[in-house]
Amino acid sequence: MAKKEKKTTDNNNNKSTLTSETKRLGVHWLDEIITMLVNKTTTLASGTKGQRTLEGITELSVLDSLPSPRILNTHLSFKCIPTQHVQNKGKIVHMIRNPKDICVSLYHHAKRDVVMNYNVPWETYFENWISGKVFYGSWYDYELEMEEASLQYPGIIYTCYYEDFKREPKTQIRKLADFLEITVSDQILENITEATSFKNMQSKKTDNTKFVNMKEEKGFIYRKGDIGDWKTHFTVNQNIRFDAQFKERMKNSKYTITFE
Repeated sequence: MAKKEKKTTDNNNNKSTLTSETKRLGVHWLDEIITMLVNKTTTLASGTKGQRTLEGITELSVLDSLPSPRILNTHLSFKCIPTQHVQNKGKIVHMIRNPKDICVSLYHHAKRDVVMNYNVPWETYFENWISGKVFYGSWYDYELEMEEASLQYPGIIYTCYYEDFKREPKTQIRKLADFLEITVSDQILENITEATSFKNMQSKKTDNTKFVNMKEEKGFIYRKGDIGDWKTHFTVNQNIRFDAQFKERMKNSKYTITFE
């Protein structure tokens, strides 16, 4: 993920915020930021987004037990998001990250996740990724569908960029708060920025809920978070092939993807 957030009202008149991504976009990070903004706190949440992942919730009672406003998240494509959520004009926060770094990040994630158990050589994984034969499917299909949805449902989808959050977190968190219509002081904003820095999250957060079954905790969710880590994995030929595919698939897209 990869991957959007939505603010809505459901049958129980409970407001919700839904974060959506493909995979390995930084949605854990975004989820933590939104939780702090909504709750006006700078303390890292004791739970994890795994407890509030839409595709992992099988009982409505779980949703009923969550306090309003609910903060939910998903890796599902837009067409799989509950129709009522869209009809009620719930806000969706969508984080997008350059696909080369996503490719590398998901590779390491899949190798360590017991559920995925995807221990293959990098060369094999790369071929699978550009063919869309990986967990959560094609990055291009997901992002282009979300871009189309943002045109079809103007005003409810907020697209932000992982790289921008890394480079200017305070500015981006302020923009996110404005979209969610949350008033936050400069001091709280500064504290949230510090608390959700990658270094702080990496050292203090682990995802050990039933929704994540991992071989090792350290570095599992917050591995590196670098911009441009793809350069340590891509060969020259792989990069050329990737660039050609990206140029063709995204030729009509208005997204501004940063690879450096």
